[in-house]
Amino acid sequence: TTTFHDEIYGDITVDNAELDDMILIKSDGYPTYNFANVVDDHLMGITHVVRGKEYLDQTAKYNLLYEFKIECGEDMIESYFVLRTITVDNDRILLNGKPYFFHGVLDQGYYSDGIYTPASPEGYKYDIQTMKRLGFNTLRKHIKIEPELFYYYCDKYGMIVFQDMVNCGGYNYLLDTVLPTIGIKKGLTRPVNDKTKAAFRKISMDMMRFLYNHPSVCYYTIFNEGWGQHDADKLYRKFKEFDPSRIYDTASGWFTPRESDVVSEHVYFRKINLKPSNKPLVLSEFGGYSCKIPEHSFNLSKTYGYKYFDNTKNFTKALDSLYRNEIIPNIEKGLCAAVLTQLSDIEDETNGLVTYDRRVCKVDEARMRAIAEELVIK
Repeated sequence: TTTFHDEIYGDITVDNAELDDMILIKSDGYPTYNFANVVDDHLMGITHVVRGKEYLDQTAKYNLLYEFKIECGEDMIESYFVLRTITVDNDRILLNGKPYFFHGVLDQGYYSDGIYTPASPEGYKYDIQTMKRLGFNTLRKHIKIEPELFYYYCDKYGMIVFQDMVNCGGYNYLLDTVLPTIGIKKGLTRPVNDKTKAAFRKISMDMMRFLYNHPSVCYYTIFNEGWGQHDADKLYRKFKEFDPSRIYDTASGWFTPRESDVVSEHVYFRKINLKPSNKPLVLSEFGGYSCKIPEHSFNLSKTYGYKYFDNTKNFTKALDSLYRNEIIPNIEKGLCAAVLTQLSDIEDETNGLVTYDRRVCKVDEARMRAIAEELVIK
């Protein structure tokens, strides 16, 4: 094993190789490292090219995505990695050691041209790049695991992912909706059978293995709004031990657990006024405002949202007021992330920033970016 250090790029280790001659060549501004004498003499040379570029707009000076190429004879591999940490310090979430505000949008990942996946990869690119143009830096992937291509694009374009685990289990309107909505969120439990528990653990562990190497995935949500919630503290410990490099939100919305990295709230029907905590505050769902564009709607007879606006100008104005009057004032209380519902309309749900067919963006881009510039932790 050979390890060498470059003050810019850090330690690089190559197993089963000796450093015969390390040459730093500034080819197009990028360094090239040459190795030789690899065990198994049919692989006599390796060229390792590392290219760094800015990753994550708001913290570009802290984050670099490194592209590299390994050549062994006629064989060649290209890949990339990102140097990043995500940690908790009292009531703040730190990205590479610096407090960071996660300006997010709920992404359920449904498409009019393919339902569970877009008709082409351009659908993923459109969603990620459009949200970035609007100033968002985070997508909360909601109760869905995407093909790996989605996470690749998030890595490459610098979009953070809050990934939900896929909940399973029965639903009770009184227990899962009515009581939490009026504020009763503690001391409530529901029976979950052993088969369901085993399935949830297996799917969740498989997902974490699947996504382990994607640096964009910074945060896991274990349970959402009580769906199949069981053994919450025990699962937090299990998952955290398996992959301590991510933040864990044990219960997004309600049924408050004892063990979680964050305090996670959903607020739709009242003024957002969060209580300070010794943990970071995450507003993991809010908003849900509806502006229906009939020519681009799935269902003309049904409309779903939590407030209704008949034109895009008033829709944008309402979102601007929501952020400035309710989100920004809560940052000084410990709010570290806010996830707006939602990225796109989905069939009867018309509370997206873009229409279900992705043909219309309902909000003013400049005004949304201006909001994003004020969502900072001072």
